[in-house]
Amino acid sequence: MISLPRSPWSDTESELLQDLQVNSKTGLSIDEVKVRTKQFGPNDFSSTKNTGPLRILLRQFTSPLIIILCIAVVITTLLAEWIDTIIIGFAVLVNAVLGFVQEHKAEKAIDSLKSYITHRSRVIRGGVDMEIDPRQIVIGDILHITSGTRITADARIIKEVNFTADEAILTGESLPVEKITEELSETTVMADRTNMVFAGTLGINGSAYAIVTATGAHTEIGKLATLVEEIEAEQTPLQKAMSKLTWIIIVVTTVLVGAIFVIGIQNDVPIFEMLLLSIAVLVGSVPEALPIGLTAILAIGVERIARRNGIIRNLTASETLGSTTLIITDKTGTLTQAKMQLQDIDTTDQLLATDFTPADHHLDFSDEQRSYLTLARCACDVVIENPEDAPEEWVVSGDDLEGNIVRAAGRYGIIHSLEERSEIQIRIPFSSLYKFSVTRIPDSYLPKHLHKFEDPHVVLGAPDILVERSFLDSEAKETLKAAINEHGKYGRRVLGIGLLTPHTDPNSITTDHVQNITFLGVLSFVDPIRPEVPGAIEKMKAYGARVIMATGDMPGTALAVAKEIGWDVDERNVLTGQQLQQLSDEDLIEVLDKTQIFARVTPKDKLRITRLHQSRGEVVAMTGDGVNDAPSLKAANIGIAVGSGTDVAKSVADLVLLDNNFKTIVATIEEGKQILSNIKKVFVYLMSNALDELILVGGAIIVGVALPLTAVQIIWVNLFTGSLPAMAFAFDRQMMRETKHTSRTLFDPRVMFLTISVGVVVSILLLILYIALLKQGIEVELARAVLFAAFGTYTLFISFSFIDLSRPLFTYSLIKNKLLLLGVGIGLVLMILTIYLPFFQEMFKTAPLPLPWLLFVIAWLVFIILLVEFFKWIANAFLVHYTEKK
Repeated sequence: MISLPRSPWSDTESELLQDLQVNSKTGLSIDEVKVRTKQFGPNDFSSTKNTGPLRILLRQFTSPLIIILCIAVVITTLLAEWIDTIIIGFAVLVNAVLGFVQEHKAEKAIDSLKSYITHRSRVIRGGVDMEIDPRQIVIGDILHITSGTRITADARIIKEVNFTADEAILTGESLPVEKITEELSETTVMADRTNMVFAGTLGINGSAYAIVTATGAHTEIGKLATLVEEIEAEQTPLQKAMSKLTWIIIVVTTVLVGAIFVIGIQNDVPIFEMLLLSIAVLVGSVPEALPIGLTAILAIGVERIARRNGIIRNLTASETLGSTTLIITDKTGTLTQAKMQLQDIDTTDQLLATDFTPADHHLDFSDEQRSYLTLARCACDVVIENPEDAPEEWVVSGDDLEGNIVRAAGRYGIIHSLEERSEIQIRIPFSSLYKFSVTRIPDSYLPKHLHKFEDPHVVLGAPDILVERSFLDSEAKETLKAAINEHGKYGRRVLGIGLLTPHTDPNSITTDHVQNITFLGVLSFVDPIRPEVPGAIEKMKAYGARVIMATGDMPGTALAVAKEIGWDVDERNVLTGQQLQQLSDEDLIEVLDKTQIFARVTPKDKLRITRLHQSRGEVVAMTGDGVNDAPSLKAANIGIAVGSGTDVAKSVADLVLLDNNFKTIVATIEEGKQILSNIKKVFVYLMSNALDELILVGGAIIVGVALPLTAVQIIWVNLFTGSLPAMAFAFDRQMMRETKHTSRTLFDPRVMFLTISVGVVVSILLLILYIALLKQGIEVELARAVLFAAFGTYTLFISFSFIDLSRPLFTYSLIKNKLLLLGVGIGLVLMILTIYLPFFQEMFKTAPLPLPWLLFVIAWLVFIILLVEFFKWIANAFLVHYTEKK
């Protein structure tokens, strides 16, 4: 029996081979493979949870809101109110489906992760190089990796030839990583383990042999799968608010309706009549129109976001966009374009200048710089698949930096024909061991000031290596190295270029002959930021959302990108993954406010940062594109993946940006704020009416007067004065003028004040009106008709006051939302028919209103609207401003 190596990157090759009991030349025997398969299992990371789709669906019916609505379905069925039954049942179904989709996302994410290791693998077994199913790989297998090969297990490299790997899905690094065989420090972080290869990554150049050190769930990508599976999706602010509201409704309505029933029985109201009335009050108090209205608002909002190139994968997440207070963004592919571009060419004379600073950009190259670009182009060993197209559209196979040199040369008309390329001979190909290449060129390619150079060979590679092998004195070498290091501070990659006369037979040149180089300068490359990013971030700040960066790149690179965006930051605002691991949660929370850049972070670091910010009350949006972002994308309140990102990132994200445009986030936040604004309107509108039935019926029983409303009247008013205007609010485009403080929560001070004040005061006034009518000797039938008309019409027309909770009614348009006008119109027609049509009079036990009483109802309606506007004025003039100052 063997055990998993604890830190294989720090072991020597012989130690690792001995611990894993394997021969590097012959690999494992077939019998040993069977033993290890039994010990460690297949190279897979299947889900440990046995949760089928049916169980997930049934779980949706255990939430309190769904239980209340299911009870309402049963009650309305018993009352034979089939329209109510259908609408409430539809609301139950929609909410259950939304919950099912949200919980089912994790399984899709795991399936996407598995897709990264489903390719065939080459291994050495019993001395034979064979191709096998990657699920059959075991600890100790010797992998044979070549260019274009998907790596299917974590392994330690024991032999390599010019091997590089693309690890962007795990680390976010935009360039291939050069691999080595030497052991590293035990504390080396994953992104810096250059002697390791990882499952799910891709071999780019060269070849390598590596001994497998981890399979399945023990690989880095397997650990990510475990994280994604175990993380509980964060509830949105709307979900949290609705959960609280549901329990309040359960407790309050149960107690009050129970009290009304008892008091009614004590006052000699017939038991059956009191039972029907109590049931009607209970149904009326349950805001069944609320989930219907919310679903309509979220669905319309999602459609609008889609028109602005954002796809919302979870309806409830669209509301979260309007509540976002913190955006944690990746760098590569999100803030930047994820493609290195040739930025500048600095000559040796420029680098030796005492005040050298890398230029921000270079719009045009001088003749000398173009001549050096020509030399660099000669040294590039790449293939252009579509040379007939424009250079910007070339598809180049080979090293990424060399491809950028070729494209840049093409833009300047430096294009070599096949005949010209045949005169160029690569004598020493690039290797990660010595970090340069040597290419012999014809004399005709030499710049004029170097035309006397004999037997010219272009040397292209790591600038510090070329400087060391140059003929310059030690002082000049140190000056050049310091200048080259300045590029690193600006987040740039650099290649050195020089000329060499080998003084030996060109056919027998070796690396030992590469001495006394004429160092010409460096080519600097940069991953450019997306041009729309600075303006987008400024808009986010205006919306009250702070933006921070979490990246796997080096601190200098991240800091350079931040400064280019326009952030006022320095080293004091940067924390590295290594520093994070040395801080406790309590200590890290203390420095979160002043930390704007997290560099060299691991997936676990990103997850920890997200969780700690959430613990401080932040509503966190996390952007990302790689597999390494998946855990934190799922844990965040809203995960945002760019369209060019991995399937894994998109499968766990709530929002996918179709155009990879960072500016789209601003557009979706604007739509999110519109969604949140409309939700607040619906909430105030529906919940301010929730107490009407309780106060009216309960108050009448306590006072000892005839009941003001029948059961069927309560259900009728609740249905048509709630659902139609509520759904119409989904199409409203008049966003409330919110402040940074009040726009982040559903239950902000203004919403709560208006809901309670309007609901309680208007309900009490309606009860007083009814009692006053009876005291004046008005017949019960007429008094009920007046109250029914006043109750029904006011709940219709106050919807206009709630179009904008922050402004007076007369300051905004009432006709922009035509569906709201239509909903109110239909409700008004139904009220008139109920009062004046004999058929409905008989059904709803109403009486026709004479003209004087009809005018009285209109006057009452005007009074109530003015009262609501007065409450709005109080909320905006005092309550909101006081809360902001506080």
